[in-house]
Amino acid sequence: MALFKGSLKTYLLPLFLPIALFPLVGLASGDAAYFRYLLAKSIPALDETDQIKAAVAEFNNRFMDIYASQGNKRGVGAVPATVGVRHSLVKDAGSLWMGGRVLVYDIASLDFRSVKREGPLSATVLVKEEWNYQYKDGKSYKDVGQVRGTDSLLRYQMVKQGGKWLVQKSEPARETNKGVEKGA
Repeated sequence: MALFKGSLKTYLLPLFLPIALFPLVGLASGDAAYFRYLLAKSIPALDETDQIKAAVAEFNNRFMDIYASQGNKRGVGAVPATVGVRHSLVKDAGSLWMGGRVLVYDIASLDFRSVKREGPLSATVLVKEEWNYQYKDGKSYKDVGQVRGTDSLLRYQMVKQGGKWLVQKSEPARETNKGVEKGA
């Protein structure tokens, strides 16, 4: 005695049709970013991890340029960051000068620990950074003191705006036995 009357298609079509149409709903609603996000999850070639990492690296290179130029703010518009973050960079550039000396940073290495997508337009990046820094004379730009090094673990909150990945926030993080936590 058959449990179902009719063909298997009759019963499976109502189950699988909504699942098959789900990605099209995102596309039809005008949410192309959501659709790309779903595609990237299923097709590794569309993954944006490399673009996200490149934005963090470019952010650090531009940050380094501000320090290398003795706080010149001309290139701050090209920094891949939100307006708020760029504004804080301009504010911080004023603190480079101290007692006739200028602080110069140089990035030594970026070690990307993780890139976690939190949706189609946001991601969190964990990076271990190593920086070298030195004070230079503000007038002659000659070295004052030795080159020193520092490293830190930073968490970057990324947002996609206008088709580009931008730094929305960066904050110190620390590794513990339980994982990564906020704070230095």
